[in-house]
Amino acid sequence: MTDMTDTVATGGTDGPAAADHAQRVSLEITDGLAQLRLARPEGRNGIDMAMVQALADRFEVVASAPGVRALLIGADGPAFTVGGDLRHLTGQLDRLPDELHEMISLYHRTLAGLAALPVPVLVAAHGAVAGGGLGLLWCADLVIAADDLRIATGFVHLGLSGDGGSSWHLPRLVGLRRAQELILGGRVLDAAEALDWGLVTQVVPAGRLSEVALERARSLASGPTYALGRMKRLLRESGPASYPEQLAAEREAIVACARTEDARDGLTAFADRRAPRFTGQ
Repeated sequence: MTDMTDTVATGGTDGPAAADHAQRVSLEITDGLAQLRLARPEGRNGIDMAMVQALADRFEVVASAPGVRALLIGADGPAFTVGGDLRHLTGQLDRLPDELHEMISLYHRTLAGLAALPVPVLVAAHGAVAGGGLGLLWCADLVIAADDLRIATGFVHLGLSGDGGSSWHLPRLVGLRRAQELILGGRVLDAAEALDWGLVTQVVPAGRLSEVALERARSLASGPTYALGRMKRLLRESGPASYPEQLAAEREAIVACARTEDARDGLTAFADRRAPRFTGQ
């Protein structure tokens, strides 16, 4: 990947619908770091069709932009996201199955794409993170949480089975019994519990969340991008693999990394006792 030094602000396509999307999510790309923010603070970043479309549009920009070496996802307002916008959904009761099918199909495609990005994805989460909005945490490689974080699936209170990938990620992250407690039992976790359960990477004071997350994201964006992408892939695909299959995948990945300029500089820098100068290529 090449380095991108210009700042890119995306506004989507023309028209009222696109303007509505643009109001839901913002995106800026500077010096190889893409910063995506949920920008509907008045609705606590509730997910409606406009939010889903905005996320999909912004993801496509990130995935196709040359020079992106890391992605940081944050949110404006008092909550990262309360999950599905219940006011929107209650206004769609007569066509609720169709509305959920349309929304979740697009949202899940975006989550799968985010998880598969060949660059590190970091989430800075604060306040409430609930329902399908948890999917944005699950697809991240690192989650920096504010100490005011609260996590809940909440679907048991709505008569809905859930979305956002929690039924896949939670058994792998915390084990079946704890996953059952979160999904069937409706348990709410605070930041300390989320860290203890392994659902977040680090907890910081709320006032320092943006600073710490940005520092970590910039560090990732200056790292060996191709190698980081192969590390991500090895970890995410290790579940169904046998031990010999995973060993073969590791061999293939490290040989591919050995062809990069970053590997040459990393090894040379170690021998020369200097910091490496990774370019991401």
